[in-house]
Amino acid sequence: MNKEKITADDFSEFVTNMRHSIGLTRRDFALAMGVNKGTVVFWERGKIVPCDFASIIKTIRVVVKLRLRNKRLIV
Repeated sequence: MNKEKITADDFSEFVTNMRHSIGLTRRDFALAMGVNKGTVVFWERGKIVPCDFASIIKTIRVVVKLRLRNKRLIV
């Protein structure tokens, strides 16, 4: 079985960029993701890459889509 690898730097950059793209604080992003703020800090600093990073990335995509959709409705 060929498993995709992701580096801590890649994951860190992805999380940080996605959070910034929707203008959320780490605290608010953590709430939207269902994790604590410390987890987001570790992700963004490249301290940890979760074993289930693929599901985390999917969740981030959902959070970003919902946030963007809600911004369009408000404007």
